[in-house]
Amino acid sequence: MSYDDLNVQTGVRTQTVDHGDGTGTRTVYDANGNVTATEQLSGLPIPEPDPPDLDTVFASVPVVSLQEANDTLLALKAALEARGIV
Repeated sequence: MSYDDLNVQTGVRTQTVDHGDGTGTRTVYDANGNVTATEQLSGLPIPEPDPPDLDTVFASVPVVSLQEANDTLLALKAALEARGIV
């Protein structure tokens, strides 16, 4: 997220860029658009991410048959037995 602030009396513009991780950068420009100062920011609030869209999550999960799922579990069980884990 970023936002700009313009002082119409002096022509000085300030741009603040929030990186979303608690840090950001504030850049100050003079009336001619030249950078006059840059400041690294910390301690900014970290926004909570939007919850995932469950329809999108479920659509991304591959559909397997019951037989494929069973075969996978049996193979996993055999591998664990071969190592003496089960």
